[in-house]
Amino acid sequence: MKAMTWRSVFFAATAWLVLTGCAPAGSPRPEIGLTGSAGRGGWLAFTVLQGDGRDVYVVNRDGRHLSNVTRGRGKNIWPSWSSDGERLAYLSDRDGRWEIYSMTLRDFVETKMTRTPERQSAPAWSPVERDRLAFVLGEEGHREIYLMNADGREKSRLTDLPGDKVAAAWAPDGKTIAFEANATGHWEIYRVAASGGDPVRLTPGTAESETPVWSPDGTKIAFESNRDGHWEIYVMAADGSHPGRLTRMEGTTSNPTWSPDGRRLAFESIQGGRGEIYVVDVEGQDLRNLTNHPADDIGPQWSPDGRQIAFSSNRDGTYQIYVMDPDGSHIEPLTRLQGESKWPYWSP
Repeated sequence: MKAMTWRSVFFAATAWLVLTGCAPAGSPRPEIGLTGSAGRGGWLAFTVLQGDGRDVYVVNRDGRHLSNVTRGRGKNIWPSWSSDGERLAYLSDRDGRWEIYSMTLRDFVETKMTRTPERQSAPAWSPVERDRLAFVLGEEGHREIYLMNADGREKSRLTDLPGDKVAAAWAPDGKTIAFEANATGHWEIYRVAASGGDPVRLTPGTAESETPVWSPDGTKIAFESNRDGHWEIYVMAADGSHPGRLTRMEGTTSNPTWSPDGRRLAFESIQGGRGEIYVVDVEGQDLRNLTNHPADDIGPQWSPDGRQIAFSSNRDGTYQIYVMDPDGSHIEPLTRLQGESKWPYWSP
């Protein structure tokens, strides 16, 4: 079984368009002024699924402040933090088609960023420019990566390749974007300068390669690939050279996330039909199972200050957001919501 990745979330999002949205029962009202928690990465954005409804929530790292920021206005997914941590961009179908919206978290003022009949997905803020955003635009079979300002103006197409592109991943310096494309008939990883130019394929061959994730210093890219027969985590140099396999797991392995010091990666691996979260060093050594639980533990995200790893688990019956220390200790739930809480992402 292949785990949920950016690409599978992307295509699932288009299917949700035909559903009828509803607000999760018991949704807390927004609290004004959610910025300014202690330490870097003081907040998590995540998606709650209940019935046909999809809403974006935020919660601080101790779970004391929780807010539904979209409040059931259509289906709302794929939150992305601005570089200053003061705004969220996300997808919503409230007007009958998927568009990108943003919200300021100090006063919960919402702005519709796009107005186009074509489908959009995967909003991703620049890590250094607070008013610059990448996103995917186009119909199935020819989706491209675009850039725009935070006010929705000055849209420009960044890629022009056959097939689909998915999920722009900014390099830490904001100068380069990695992405997935199936231009050759299978999914591979490319990079392109944010200023424009020809994309460069980083993973030539016939295998599938997905989910590029930049190291904190921008010199490496972690990704998942089935090039050796089943899905494992690999790391390559930012130019595609020196690819190396980090994991040799019995199950499907996916969703890598770097520690802030660039020395380790956390990831999920499907073992016996359920997810476990592991950590391994960048040389592929010192592999540890952090969760080791009969429940399904998925979607790890390392906090920017390195103190915690967030993840989603159904260990208490339904999927909720949890945090733990990087050694797997002090596992604590941050949410106890109706429905399923998934895909946590830390604020900068």
